Amino acid sequence: MKKILLLSNAQSILPSQLGVKLEAEGFCVNHPAHEMHEWLSEIDAHQPDLILMELLEDNMLELCRLCHRLRQESHTESIPILLLGGPSVNGNGNALNALLEGLQAGANDYLQTPFGMPELLSKIHTALRMKNLVERSQVLANQLNSVNEELYQRNIQVEKELHIARQLQQSLLPPAIPQPEDDSAPIFTKIHYQDDKIRISGIYLPCDALGGDLYDVIKFPDEALGISITDVSGHGVPAGFITAIFKTSLYRITHQQTDPSVVLYHLNNELFDIVKTGDYVTSIYLRIDPQTMQLDCAGAGHPYPFYYCAKEHAIHRLKKNGTPLVWVRDIEYPLDSIQLSPGDKVFLITDGISELKNPAGEMYGEDRVTNHLLEAIEAGAPYLTDELIGNLSDYTEGAPLEDDISMVLIEAL
Repeated sequence: MKKILLLSNAQSILPSQLGVKLEAEGFCVNHPAHEMHEWLSEIDAHQPDLILMELLEDNMLELCRLCHRLRQESHTESIPILLLGGPSVNGNGNALNALLEGLQAGANDYLQTPFGMPELLSKIHTALRMKNLVERSQVLANQLNSVNEELYQRNIQVEKELHIARQLQQSLLPPAIPQPEDDSAPIFTKIHYQDDKIRISGIYLPCDALGGDLYDVIKFPDEALGISITDVSGHGVPAGFITAIFKTSLYRITHQQTDPSVVLYHLNNELFDIVKTGDYVTSIYLRIDPQTMQLDCAGAGHPYPFYYCAKEHAIHRLKKNGTPLVWVRDIEYPLDSIQLSPGDKVFLITDGISELKNPAGEMYGEDRVTNHLLEAIEAGAPYLTDELIGNLSDYTEGAPLEDDISMVLIEAL
């Protein structure tokens, strides 16, 4: 049963008549015979679903103040208020102004006397329906706020965990050799190995918190060097897990097998049995004998290595390549070999570089990689990878990465 509080001056005869009619319609009506200054306490005591206020000449100002006060309190702000105007309102400018002020102060509607019960009941039911809608909206808003807060807290936790995961993934990269803090030091390039014959450097820029690219530099007990670069299809957490599995398997297999083609054969079979996500892996694995400077190379569906021959001042591509890892079991991978001479360079990339687009939607492409490498070599750039990153940024005009970017440079000194 809906509760209605009928507020009027003590001398008014309207409440007694109206109360009987409203109770006959199924409402619980309270009509406290108190002075206006006690109306607020009456509202607090009865907690009505709707308030009827009789608008009389001697209560106009107080009524406006009360409406305003009710709208300022959280427990009364949604209670509908209907103003019932006495006969004195008709043709009375002051009464009309008071009515408008009452509506502006927070009253929901007005009904001028004399009025019929059907009209009053219609306004009461409409006001109660609106109150129910407001209360339901508030409940839904509170629930939504609660869900949003929970999602916010979960998002913070996920971000923390992704930050830790990214740090762990960064630890999969080979350690960098500290460089002097001066103008000659590279900005992006990390030097991972250097002696009097060879320098190996690289750059890794993930587009997400966790990337699917990975490269590694391994020094074996016989002083040989193993270099790999890898690209897992997809991004995010699954790709990050696969890179960790790849590194573990690669490290173990390369300490058992020396031939890069055999390494990829065993690596493919092992990953084929482990990775069941539908992802695949492209990779290049090279091994350098520091005594003979012979470089052996095998590829699994990865972009061909760029080989700069200093004697010819030309860049060639090492095109012996095989099927991406995890596609098919027991795949043989072809082997390519070159003899490195001082000044020669071997450059490895992931396809995130060649597939970068400018604002017009044109891909950077591998031909631009070749041309820019030649230009940087001619200019005597000390760190070709830094030069390429700068050129890529100019080409894309600083647009965000859409794929991970990795590159490794092997230089015969």
